[in-house]
Amino acid sequence: MQPALDSNTLDRLITLGRQQGHLTNRDLEDNLPIASMRAEDIALIVVQIEESGVPVELDGSLLSSNAKPIPAPARSAVIIPFPDRAAAARMKQRKVPLQKAAASAPAAKPAGHKSRAAHWAVAAAGFLVLALLIGIVAILGV
Repeated sequence: MQPALDSNTLDRLITLGRQQGHLTNRDLEDNLPIASMRAEDIALIVVQIEESGVPVELDGSLLSSNAKPIPAPARSAVIIPFPDRAAAARMKQRKVPLQKAAASAPAAKPAGHKSRAAHWAVAAAGFLVLALLIGIVAILGV
C-alpha cells in the first residue's frame, strides 16, 4: 500500500487539530485529496491523528465506499521463467576450449603485493602485543 500523504501534511493536520482542539470532516477535506483516496487510507490517517492526541469528529461520509478507488500501478517487471532441464543440459554441453596465454614475459607482481618480510614484521608485532597483554593481565591478576 502506498502512503496516503507525506509527513508534512500529517504534521500540519495535527497542528491544526491541537489549535482547534479537534478536527472535523471539513478540515480533512480541505487538507487531503479525499476524492482520490480509499476509505482505508482515510481511516489510517484518522488513526494516526488520533494517536497523536488530537480527536477527530467524523460523521461517516468520508469513510463511505463511494470514494474513487486508486487504480493499481502498471506492472513494470517481466517475469522470466526458470529454464527447464533440457535447456540447462544444452547449456552445459557447450564447452569452449581454454586459450593458452602467451609466455612472452614473466608475470609481474600486483601493485598491492607486499614482501614476505612485511608479513613477518606484522606477525611479530601481533605476537608482541599479545605477549604484552598477557603480561599485564598476569601482573594485575584480572
